[in-house]
Amino acid sequence: MTPEGFLERCPLLCHVGPIGAWEGIQQLGFRTASQLIADADLTEADRVALMTLPRRHARRLTVRGVEVMLRDQGPLFARRDLLTIMGDGLTVADWVRVLNGRVYLFAHPAALSKVLDKYVERDGGQELITFNRRKLLEIYRSKIELATQNTGAVARVAGPQKFRDTFKSIGLFPDRTPSEVTIVDGIDDLSVVATVERHLLGAKTERLPI
Repeated sequence: MTPEGFLERCPLLCHVGPIGAWEGIQQLGFRTASQLIADADLTEADRVALMTLPRRHARRLTVRGVEVMLRDQGPLFARRDLLTIMGDGLTVADWVRVLNGRVYLFAHPAALSKVLDKYVERDGGQELITFNRRKLLEIYRSKIELATQNTGAVARVAGPQKFRDTFKSIGLFPDRTPSEVTIVDGIDDLSVVATVERHLLGAKTERLPI
């Protein structure tokens, strides 16, 4: 896929976080789960567990005095023995590290709307961070990796589903719509953020200052 093809295939690039997510991002940067776990106030045993085991439930952490939340990885628990879906000699811990090492973006209005509505209804509110697509591509092209599947879920098929090349760079990705857009190692330059909106259940959307 070419860079222009990527922009055509991905009409938007957004991230959905809980209320307070943007304030935390302004203080800490747009960190991956791995980076937040590494800097959090945790015992070493708890840190290793979070780095290598799927999260059945969401987990709140304190990082440099800032409270952050890691979303759950519940869909992975659909398969009792996760090792059966690993290919290329990957272990479950390997895959959890892969998942934890990136920021995930929505690239399509339909998928975004479905998840945003679900989270707002469940939690009462969410913050929607929308990126300048072209600027994000210019600055982070080398760190953008795409996948043709929901990498944090288990499909109802037999055999391995997760491989070392599940995530591909833009140049190696086929010319098709990606199921996932990720940024490896997070985002340091917040100038790529275009808008931040707070969506509250039963209330008017609020634009937050950036």
